[in-house]
Amino acid sequence: MRLRVEQITGHLQQGLLAVYVIFGDEQMLVEEASDVIRQYARKLGADDRQVWHVDGRFKWSELQWQEQTMSLFASQRLLEIRLPSGSPGKEGGEALRRYIENPPVDTTLLIISGKIDARSQKSKWFTELDRIGVTMPIWPVDLANLPRWILQRMQQRGLKANQQIAALIAERVEGNLFAASQEIDKLQLLCPNGEVDEQTVLESVADNARFDAFGLMDTVFSGQVAKIPRMISRLKAEGVDILAVFSAVTWALHRAVNMAIQVEQGGRMDQVFASQKPPIWDKHRPMMQQALLRHNSQQWQAFLQQMARIDQAAKGSLQACPWSLLEQLCMHVAGIHVISQH
Repeated sequence: MRLRVEQITGHLQQGLLAVYVIFGDEQMLVEEASDVIRQYARKLGADDRQVWHVDGRFKWSELQWQEQTMSLFASQRLLEIRLPSGSPGKEGGEALRRYIENPPVDTTLLIISGKIDARSQKSKWFTELDRIGVTMPIWPVDLANLPRWILQRMQQRGLKANQQIAALIAERVEGNLFAASQEIDKLQLLCPNGEVDEQTVLESVADNARFDAFGLMDTVFSGQVAKIPRMISRLKAEGVDILAVFSAVTWALHRAVNMAIQVEQGGRMDQVFASQKPPIWDKHRPMMQQALLRHNSQQWQAFLQQMARIDQAAKGSLQACPWSLLEQLCMHVAGIHVISQH
């Protein structure tokens, strides 16, 4: 069945289905919706969680093996498949259809995907997933609706503000939801009584001394390699959650991959920038043009595979320092080849 994101909480109160597919371009919102399902599954006893990243080396036969052995080890399990491309391919589609024919009773399958186009949504694998479970598209928040989204999120966090304050934050973050969320989280600390005034917002958003994740990506895209180790060291020293940085970097890289593919297919740079949601602002276009010309689309997609390793290291399934892996990735994107020590 098709659900809107605001319906998920009410749906889960009626019970957990076998399959959930959450997909869209706005990664932060996709992750937040996915986390609602994770938390509910955990409440029902699904302490065993496996996460698979579908890339060129992924073996879909693993899904059949899991189907056969799932009940031997745990009463409940959450199986999470990350599908950044939005398509499982022919082999993956067949594997998913076989899985759906007889899904394990002790397992919830959560598929987290990038945008799934209209044609793919008519394919057999998708329609079968929709038939026995939930498919949930996450739509981007455009610039016109961003202030309203910010105001709603502030209210959800117990903050009292008006439309003018929301518009001020929207102007500061230039359409980036993750940055908007960071600003709201910071205002929660600055306004313990929940009252947000314009002066507090101006002082908060003017504080540029802190190295944040999006500032890091601007440095990376512009090729300022000398600054990257210092910025990452500062983020780590300030106690910033590696997964928060990971989310911001992934958002920026996915966007760059999509633009690189469009440019390689013959799209004019200015048209590609204008077609983004939100569009690339004029002051950022020289930086992004420089970055896109630095690598071809295959190299950009290889960076996403490096992101998967950082995610695994951050969550403990890979024995490596996620901050070191992040620094290596950022240096690669900035144009410097780094020999891994891990």
